[in-house]
Amino acid sequence: MSGKHAVKSSKKSLIIIICVVVLVAVIAGAVILFMNLSGKNNNSATTVPTVAASTTADNTNSTQNVSDSVSETTQPATKSGEASQEPTEQGYTAETSSNDNEIVVPTISGEKQKPKFSATLIPYYAKDENSSEEYSLRDLFGSAYSGGGFTFNEDGTFIDGITSASANSGAYIVEGDSVVITYSNDKNVIATVTEWNGDVPAEITVNYGGIIVSFK
Repeated sequence: MSGKHAVKSSKKSLIIIICVVVLVAVIAGAVILFMNLSGKNNNSATTVPTVAASTTADNTNSTQNVSDSVSETTQPATKSGEASQEPTEQGYTAETSSNDNEIVVPTISGEKQKPKFSATLIPYYAKDENSSEEYSLRDLFGSAYSGGGFTFNEDGTFIDGITSASANSGAYIVEGDSVVITYSNDKNVIATVTEWNGDVPAEITVNYGGIIVSFK
């Protein structure tokens, strides 16, 4: 009888141990699950401000880009150091003078204006202002190049037949050795007179973004 009692006690002890092990495993699993959930909540809490800050930064950058774009459209487009159809402007003030067509042309402070003239000047040579490397007019002006030039009229108007651009006319004035040309879209070109025939320019040069183009 004592043998059977020992076997029953051994089985009870084994069952108790198994229950204790299972209980410990359940408790450990619950603790681990709780810790994981707490960690995810903490990560979510710290991520939200970061996203918000990133969104704010993106919005600020977008606003700055729009402001830059607006500012660029109000300035004369000039690309220094590379071939461009936009001329270089130097030494001119905010003073203005209008011709018969009411197109406003910038002037040089203190310079005396010379008479308007009638002439057509065609581009014939282009070179880099620094290296003197020669450029093809077709390469410089692109597919819009039409082979024409500037036609100046005595009434202070001009027509640009160099390219097939939509804004190809406007007004001009002559001051010193410069012909200041203003298109109908307010773009300004400053031509330097390198040769005169009396009061009429016989040859001029225009700086197109670092490329000097000669006209005669």
